[in-house]
Amino acid sequence: MFRVSRSVPALDRLPALSARALKLVLVLTAGMTSIGAYCAGPESSAAPAAGCIPAALGSEAAGLDRILREIEAGNFGRLGTNRAKVLKGAVNFFLPFPGGNGRSCATCHDPRDGFSLSPATVEARWQRLERARKTNPCADDPLFRSVDADDGKEDFTLLRTRALIKVRVPLPAHVRLTDDPTATHVTLTRAAPPLNMIKHTAPYQWDRTAEALEEQALKAVNAHMEPTAQPTQEFLETVAEFQRHIFSSPKVKKLSEAIDAGRPIPDIDPPLTKFEQRGKEKFNFFCAKCHGGPAQVQNLENRIFPPFDGSTNPVLINVGISNPLPTGFASSPIHGPGFDLPTQRYTVDLQNGTSAVLVSSDPGTVLTDIRALEPVAGRHVFNRFGIPQLRGINQTAPYFHDHRAKTLEEVVKHYQQFFFFISSVRGLPLPQIPDEDIAPIVAYMKKAL
Repeated sequence: MFRVSRSVPALDRLPALSARALKLVLVLTAGMTSIGAYCAGPESSAAPAAGCIPAALGSEAAGLDRILREIEAGNFGRLGTNRAKVLKGAVNFFLPFPGGNGRSCATCHDPRDGFSLSPATVEARWQRLERARKTNPCADDPLFRSVDADDGKEDFTLLRTRALIKVRVPLPAHVRLTDDPTATHVTLTRAAPPLNMIKHTAPYQWDRTAEALEEQALKAVNAHMEPTAQPTQEFLETVAEFQRHIFSSPKVKKLSEAIDAGRPIPDIDPPLTKFEQRGKEKFNFFCAKCHGGPAQVQNLENRIFPPFDGSTNPVLINVGISNPLPTGFASSPIHGPGFDLPTQRYTVDLQNGTSAVLVSSDPGTVLTDIRALEPVAGRHVFNRFGIPQLRGINQTAPYFHDHRAKTLEEVVKHYQQFFFFISSVRGLPLPQIPDEDIAPIVAYMKKAL
């Protein structure tokens, strides 16, 4: 499917590298196997054309140049003996995976989007590709591969409008697709998770199924890069080490260093106005009980419902994102036509010998943990996901695992409706977010996070 050669890594894909950065890349990647010609003509986003040398339009090379400059300038902190490993990891993160489909980690984790992927970035790349194809039928952008097309070929509507990537999740023994009981996998669409401060948020992925960053990198290669050979252990270790040094700001880097050293956590908020200070107080009351702890991923008060697995505070929770909304959830600013994704039916075998049928656009951890469907307050709870950290949140819109919230205002308004539902319909006490508290909460998040 691909032409693979022993050479420097795809130099035709690196037009934006500075001379110094290019020299560093050549030293770090000497002897690396690289992907050869890969061409996608206008009739197909993924069909290779023998002998075609495409004009590559991805922005990964420029991102690598910026990151290498930052590492060289010391902006990644004191790396010590890890410096060479972080540098090699940056190269492996940004360059196309050898023998793959032309993608790199940075294809879907763009540093301009807080190491996530925004619809604006996707659409800009699509329009650039379309313009280039008018004069060069071999023009290619590795972001657009049939593995992520809505129709498996060339329809990239969800990628272009919501920046959603296809994820194939193995069905465990206790879960079947109701309408296709012989299926072994289910295909879902999820956003690329931001990588800011990722070292403190294990386990990883939206459903917390990767225990280590090396495992996360391996899953990403196999799910999205269509490799002809498995990555080496060195590749996985260097990419993981690079990711451990991704932070949204120097202040967050200092916070991370305090966590690592066991020191008191510093207050890294900038100077706040009275309005923003009020927002911080309301954020701490309404939001930081679930986004708690130094890395903002700890559920501190069992606020939404009791734990389902016997733990003190569940770290996988359902906040009413996957559609359809449960009965009695009257409204949400991020549900309905234009927001909701296609649903599928799941038959889940319960531990008591019975089964339940669920309808969901993405049932979350039901696909990985049978305990996720145990009754809570007399009802089966699913659609659970991990608690994301919020540092750098201004860089990572849209929000939630399916990118249904475009703004932080929509996020807070959704939680306003969700808290009301949990309190009034489910009968579990939650404080209610008044209308007048929404603006200051958002102002604080935009200023400080």
